[in-house]
This record gives sequence, structure tokens and C-alpha cells, in this order.
Amino acid sequence: MTAALLFEFPRGWLLALPLAAVLAFAAWRQHRRGLALSRIFAVGALRAIALLVLVFLATRPVLLTREPPAAASRSVAVLMDRSESMSLEEHDATRYQQALEFLRGRLLPALKEADLPVQAMLFDQAAEPADGPKLLSATPNGKRTNLSGALAQALGLSAQPPLAVIALTDGIVNESADNARALTALVEARVPFIGVGFGSDEGVRTLCLRNVEAPVTVQTKTAFSVSAQLEMINTEDMPAFDLLLFRDGQMQQRKTVAPGKGSRTWLESFPVTEDKQGVHNYTVQLLPPNLAGLKCVNEMGNTSVRVSDEKELRVLYIQGALTWDYKFIGLALRNDPMIKLTGLTRTSKQSVFRQNVEGAGELMNGFPSSLEELAPFRVVVLSNLRPADLTPAQQEVLARFCGELGGGVLMIGGPATFDTSWQGSRLEQLLPVVFAANQGVQGLDRQFRVELTPDALGSPVFQIADNLPAREVWAQLPTFTQYGRVDNAKPGAQVWALHQTDEGPHGRRILMASQRYGAGLSAVLCIQNFWRWRLAKDAEPGQFDRFWRQFFRFLSEVGRQDVSIHLADQELRPQTDVQVVLEKQPNPKNIVDPNRKFYVRAEDGQKKVLREQAVELEPLHPVDFKFRAEKPDIYTVTVLDSLKVPIATRPIEVRDINIEFQNTGRNMESLLQWASVSDGLAMKIEDCRDAANLVAQIKAKIEQVRRGKEMRRPLGVNGWVLAVVIGALGGEWLLRKKWEMA
Repeated sequence: MTAALLFEFPRGWLLALPLAAVLAFAAWRQHRRGLALSRIFAVGALRAIALLVLVFLATRPVLLTREPPAAASRSVAVLMDRSESMSLEEHDATRYQQALEFLRGRLLPALKEADLPVQAMLFDQAAEPADGPKLLSATPNGKRTNLSGALAQALGLSAQPPLAVIALTDGIVNESADNARALTALVEARVPFIGVGFGSDEGVRTLCLRNVEAPVTVQTKTAFSVSAQLEMINTEDMPAFDLLLFRDGQMQQRKTVAPGKGSRTWLESFPVTEDKQGVHNYTVQLLPPNLAGLKCVNEMGNTSVRVSDEKELRVLYIQGALTWDYKFIGLALRNDPMIKLTGLTRTSKQSVFRQNVEGAGELMNGFPSSLEELAPFRVVVLSNLRPADLTPAQQEVLARFCGELGGGVLMIGGPATFDTSWQGSRLEQLLPVVFAANQGVQGLDRQFRVELTPDALGSPVFQIADNLPAREVWAQLPTFTQYGRVDNAKPGAQVWALHQTDEGPHGRRILMASQRYGAGLSAVLCIQNFWRWRLAKDAEPGQFDRFWRQFFRFLSEVGRQDVSIHLADQELRPQTDVQVVLEKQPNPKNIVDPNRKFYVRAEDGQKKVLREQAVELEPLHPVDFKFRAEKPDIYTVTVLDSLKVPIATRPIEVRDINIEFQNTGRNMESLLQWASVSDGLAMKIEDCRDAANLVAQIKAKIEQVRRGKEMRRPLGVNGWVLAVVIGALGGEWLLRKKWEMA
């Protein structure tokens, strides 16, 4: 390595002239005062050292380094891709065979003639050194391609990095965990990457059953579809093939598909109707046609459908004007697929704003005027409404919705909403509180805290943290302002929350309460800006979200399985642990269930028990459960009560999807990216007919990277230089003080 010292600001040396004059003048004055020459020299030398270092830094010195010519001890690394996509056959030979023939017949002789030694490696999801016999006997069957991992290993295999890295691959990469490590090593070692792409850009003919879709929950005696998403790529004329539909392991339907030609993705559906409630597993199997060269990535898909009389939980949120509560409640529900929020906002006396409606005509005329219009919803929220906003007829519809249809009604607001004008109205008869005769406004804008009652502390609805008691969690909530005053709760109502200090005629003011009304539930939340909870600095948004999900389910009283089985976010594939989350649902009638002990069991497709574990389940307290899925199969998770009676079940399909064949076209883009960051090359194999020319380009890239690229490193900006300056100035000051010159 050669190095040279350069100064980016050479005129900085001119500063030495006036500084030298200053030092000479100081020495002359000291001599006239009769100071000894030895002392003048010592002080002047220390000053000169400090000033000389500062002048040196002012010139902005840099160290310019260049690499020497290629050393004979360093070799060229050749990476051979042995992943399964290299087994695809094109032009009467697999991609691996084409790459091996190119390496043996053209590339190695050209590298040898250029005096460039070679170190070969085989890679798929891992990489290992390989000699000639190992390259010849290798089988391209790797399940994943980790090019970045192979790059990092090649660069760190020896003390000296290779002169260049040549990758013979189709560019199909599906592992990226080592990207950052390989990129850093490539840049720091200044090694050019040379990518040679094999295969065709269009890819081979493939037929794939991507996935099977069906509604998560359907009602009994209701027609629905089990749909298979199919993908066909790079085919001219695909023969007809069959699809089979299995229900709980028994074949139900057979369908012949005539796909035509070309590349496309489409759905094939099976009509299904179920009469009885329960969970059923549906499997669609693809029987591929007998066509030479056709690759089938996946031939089977699975889904489960819960047949029940339960509908999804739809919430109608009616606002007198735009409120922040609607926005943040919407955020709280966005990750809950079972709760659908629809908004209806009055923007003027003649117009309303609709959000998330199911159909173009739904709620077109504003507030529902009939019970049929409210029937699709399970909960109605009234927010920021004034007494004049609801006519007596509309209030009657709300009362019938709650009392006859068993829906939930929630009223949210502050002083303007909980107004004395509601007294004696149909809405007051519906709600669990009595409106104040003269609530006034004094003190309504002062900060206060919410205090839960014993009923709330014992209810699963208000359990919003797994590891902390409800009393502690709710005590940490932020303060609120603007609340509506009500006089007292009606007989039979449950009071959930009270004001921290405000006393009414019957005790502290009620902030939250509910009661049964006919077949349904009604509730009030007398806090104007409850949404502040989610924005507070020290608040946990997840607790806000969880409260609203639980509260809406409580109001809706929708019947569900006693225990829900959720699949955690994960990649399901063989030889991995599958994690599920178990959650006991709260009893909507608040009946205390003494049964806390349950059993959870995981079985494979042959009903072999893989794991069984006793667990304690309490409402709204999720419990994790894991089992090992060693092979592709349809596994079943079952929850049993203390008497070993099954109360909930869920099938889970683990598929061995060949990710190597999901995209079979050559991917030059990935090779171009590695080449661009290392001043390398990326080219298709059809552009490499002359191996000698390719090697000449490689040698030129090696020299360009090693010699043409200068490394500039600033000098003097470090602790040692700072220590010299401080030491010289400090020593000069000590001498002056010792000799009484200061």
C-alpha cells in the first residue's frame, strides 16, 4: 500500500510567518528584561510546538493511500448457486449445469491464463468451500438462497479479502438477514462484485395454488364460497386440470378447470352451505396436468370456517359534529377484524357525512328512522349530541333497538350533551342515569381523575393490562376535563366510574354506568374528552384500545365460543414452533364462572397428541401455547374444560411451500444492486460468450477499485494531537509561574 501526505489548504502554512514574528518579539522583550537565555528558549520552544501544531491543522492535512498491484497470494472467489431454482431446466439443461459448464469450460481457463487463482464456494441458505469434484457432484436442491450470507463468508474466509467475488446464479434471492453484514464487508474490503445471471427472464412454466380463502365466520344455512387462488406463469396452452374440495377430510366436490393460456392469477370457487353450527376445515387440492417441464409450487391449501348464528359486531357511531373520539376509537378497533365501525356525522341541518358504510344506500337519509335500518348494527354510540338533534321518533327507534333487538346504546359527551333538556325524554328512559335538573357549568373544566367502583374493578371489561391489577392501571390514567353532570343512577344500574371529587345530590358524580334495558344494554360515558387518554405522554395506547374492544363486546352481548384460539403472527413452515394465543371470553351476564382450569391439546393430522398442557384461563387474560410442527400437515388445537370436554377447536395448516419456485424468472436486479455498491459488473450469461473479455473486464475492475480509488483520511484530528497542544501550553504556563514570569 502506498501513501502520500497532502494538504487541502497549503496556504495555511503562511500563518507561521506572523506567529514566528510574534514569538521572536516576545523573546526579544524577555531578553531585554534580563531573563536567562535558557529560560527564554524553554518557554519559546513550548509555545512554538503548540503554535506549529495549530498551523499544521489549519492546512487540513490528509493521508492519501492507494492499493498496490494485486498480490499473488490473493485469489478470486467464485460462488456457485446450488439452490433449487438452479435445478430448473431450460434449453435441455438445468441452470446449474449451464453454470458449471461455463465455469469449467470458459471462466476457469480464462482466469488461469490471467494468473488469477480461484477459490470456489457452493451456497444456498448456507455456504461452504468446494473443490472440483464437489462442484461436479453437487445437487441443486437448497430450499432457500442467501447470496448475502455467501458474500460475507467469502470476504471473511481468510485474513486477506479476495481480489473479486464472482457469483454464478439466477439472482433469485429469498433470504436477506445478512444483507447489512455483507454490504459493510464489501465496501470496507473494496472488492468488486461480478454477477453472472443464468436462466431466462420469463422463467419456466409454473402452476400454483397460492392460498384458499373463505369467510372466517358464516351463519347457518347461508351460502358462502371456498375460493382457491391459482397462478399460472409463462404457459402457452395449459391443459385442463381438476380441483378437489375436502370438508373435514372427506371429499365433497370436484371441479374441472380449463385455464387457457398466458400468465394470470384467478379464483376458482366452490359453493358451500352448512346447516349446523361448528368449526369445519376445508381443503382444496390441485391435481396438476401431465405437462412436460411444468413446475407446481404448491398443490394444496386449507382454511377453516366457523359456522354460527353469530354476526360480526357492527358499531354505528352517530355524532352531532366531528369529534376526536371517533378517530381514536377507530384506531382502537382497526386491528380487530370482528368489530366494524360505521360513522354518521351531522355536518349541517340538511347534510350528513357517512364513513365505512356497507352499501351505497346505507344511511343515505341520515339517522335511521326505522328499526330495519338499525338491525345490522349491534351497538349504537351517540356522541356530542344536543337534545334538539334527536326527534322523539328517532329516540323511539333507539329504545326499540335496545329493548327488542338486544342492541347496545352508549352515550358519550360533556356538559352540552348531558343537558337538562333531556329530562322526561324517551332517551332518558333508556339510559341508566337521571339527568341533572340544573347541572350548571362551574368547575366542569377543572382537571379530574377517573375512579373505578368495586363493580368495575371486578369486571373483566376493565382489565386492560395483563400483569397489573385494574386499580393500579386506571389510577395511572391521565387527568381529564369537561364532563357532563347527571344526578344519580337508576335502580338496577351498574355504576362503573365516579368523579374524583365532585359531589352531587346522591354522592360523587357518575362518569360511567350501564343497565339492562329489555333484551339489550345501555350505557353512558360522561367525559367530553376521553380520547385524551390515548394521546397522554405516559399513557399506553394499547390499554385504551383494549378497553374499547372489550366494552363494545360487553355492550353487544354477542354469543361466542367460551375460549377463542388466535394464531400469533409468524411464518408457518415445517420444523418450527407454532404459537397460539388462548383467551377466555367474558360472560355477558357477569355470572362468575368458577372453572378456571382448562386443558389445551395439539394434534397432528393422524390425531397423534403432540402436546397437552393444563392452563388457567380467566376472561380477557390471554395465555400462550406452543407446539412443534415437524412436517407439513393440518394440526388441530383443542381447548377442553376441567372434565376434558372439548369447548373450542381450531385447525392450523402448516405447508411446505417451495419458495424457490415462487418466482422462476432470472432476477438481474439483485445482481445489479450488489455490483453498483462495489463498482462491479452484472451481466447475463448470453452476454458472456467471450470469457477472456469477461476476465479482462474483471481485471480492470480489480485495478480500478484497488488503484483508481483513493482513500483520503484526515490527519491530526485525534486525542494525541490534542494532548500535545494541551501539554505544551500547560508546560509553558507552569514554567512561567515557576520563574515568576506570569
